[in-house]
Amino acid sequence: MNRSKMYITTAANNPIWGAMYFGLLNFPVESPDSYALACADVGGPPCVPNPFEQPECATDDPATQTGMSYQPHRMYTMGPLPGGGADVGLVNRMKVNLVAFGSIPAVATLTMRTPVVDGEVTPLSVHIWQSTPGGRASSCDPSFEPAPSALVEGQVDIYLSDLSIDGVPVELGPNCRTERPSDLFLWGDFASGAYTAGGGGPLGSYEGLHPGSIVPLTSPVYQGAFDGRQIPASAGIDVAPFVDCGSESDDLSAVLTAMASGPNNPVAVTQGALVSSDGTVPFGDLAKCDPISGNCPLPGPAAPAMPPLPNGEVP
Repeated sequence: MNRSKMYITTAANNPIWGAMYFGLLNFPVESPDSYALACADVGGPPCVPNPFEQPECATDDPATQTGMSYQPHRMYTMGPLPGGGADVGLVNRMKVNLVAFGSIPAVATLTMRTPVVDGEVTPLSVHIWQSTPGGRASSCDPSFEPAPSALVEGQVDIYLSDLSIDGVPVELGPNCRTERPSDLFLWGDFASGAYTAGGGGPLGSYEGLHPGSIVPLTSPVYQGAFDGRQIPASAGIDVAPFVDCGSESDDLSAVLTAMASGPNNPVAVTQGALVSSDGTVPFGDLAKCDPISGNCPLPGPAAPAMPPLPNGEVP
């Protein structure tokens, strides 16, 4: 069955931390005459054709296509270290409940990290498409108003440790992990509330949340962020099979795969507002409140409601 194998909930006192580089594009972008100009005021975010919906009358003529402002950002996940400082790349570490051999209760520590590539921690990329006042309307249907879209994408490696099955500890070894990273495509859940990179809001990855792109994303404004990819419709996260679990004499990888791996696992996330408005990140003390805005990172946002399971399944 296509069933979610784990129900992971992070409490408000155990949030996912992150440092965001806000607004990566410099305007104008190198040669603005060869790109679409700013959607609204001069100096604003550049325009791209809306890649997710267009009026029925739109053609290859850019004038018939609705333009959206495009804003890219970058986020590095991290976690506070016990003695101070930040563990960059850590997404979260928590206890999870599993089921072994179909019916036996099990508990393990699940750790998620963004991959390290060529010695560098990979970030999550935040993309926002939004209509702006004075933006580029379609010449064939000026009344057409597309909905905003937001996408947080990246990859995570998943590790399991400290397993106990029916109360009995089971040795998994130091590197029990998925054989490949899981792809994240977290879409802004605008039906549940607004989402902005700075203000946060609801995000999710499950069937029916977002239709994906209707065309490959090729505008030079993307600066290689998509390289002509067509973004698929929202679906749950696939958790790959596990490898290197147990010992040479007792390989438990297949058992862990049966317990925790599977396709189309739904995800719901609530991002909090940015804390440091003075342009700095307090890496030595991630819980430090922002002296300008008064915002504090703790407690984090409340856990969102459980997203719908695929194929109409019930918990």
